[in-house]
Amino acid sequence: MKTRTRIRRTRRIRPLRPLRPRARRRRRAPELARQEILDAAERVFAEFQPDQVGLKDVARAADVSHALITHYFGTYGGLIEAVFERRIRALREAMLLRLREAGALARPAELLAELFRALEDPVHLRLTRWMLASERPSAAHAFALRETGLQVVARQVAGAIDPSPSPALIGKVELALLTAVSAAYGYAIGKHPLVAALGRQVSGELDTEVHRTLAAMLEAHLRSELGLRA
Repeated sequence: MKTRTRIRRTRRIRPLRPLRPRARRRRRAPELARQEILDAAERVFAEFQPDQVGLKDVARAADVSHALITHYFGTYGGLIEAVFERRIRALREAMLLRLREAGALARPAELLAELFRALEDPVHLRLTRWMLASERPSAAHAFALRETGLQVVARQVAGAIDPSPSPALIGKVELALLTAVSAAYGYAIGKHPLVAALGRQVSGELDTEVHRTLAAMLEAHLRSELGLRA
C-alpha cells in the first residue's frame, strides 16, 4: 500500500513595501496655533461657502489634526463664529482708530467707506449670511452681548462731541450708529434684489452713490440732532 505524501507548498511572502515616514506636524504655541487655524479657515472661506466645506477641509489647510480644531473651537459652527468674531473686532478697532483722528466726525463718508469696504469683502459677506441663516442664533447673540462693540464706538463718538457726554447724547449717537450700520449691512447683503427692484443694475458707480447718500444723511443728522459743527 502506497502512502501518499502531501507536499505542502509554501506561499511566497512578498516583501512589505517600506512605509513612508509621516511628516511630523510642527508644534506651535496654543495662541499661535489658534490664529493659524483661523487664518486657514479664512483661506478656505475665500473659495467656498461655509456650508460647502467642513472641519476636515480647514484642518488640511492649516496642517493640523481634526481633533486640534475641535479642542480650540468645539464644533465647526464654533470655528465659523470665531472667524467672524475676529473680523468684527478688527473692524471695530479700525473704526476706533479712525475716530481718534482730528476732525474725523466731520468726515462721515470716510468712516462709512471703512465700514463698506469690510462688509463688501466676500469672506465677510459669506460669514454674515451664514450667521443670519444659522440655526444657532444664541451663539451669535452671546457674542454681541459679550463684546458690545457698537456701544464702545458710540461712546467714543459721543466723547469726541462732548468730553462729558450726557446719557441723552450717548443714546442719540447709538441710534445714529445703529441706523447707519443697519443700512450698510442691508445694502451689502441684499443689494442685488433691492437694485433689481428699481429696475437697475448693480455697479460700482451705484455703490458709490449709495455710500455718498448714506454719508450725507448721517452727516446731516449729526449736525442737526447732535450739534456737530462742520
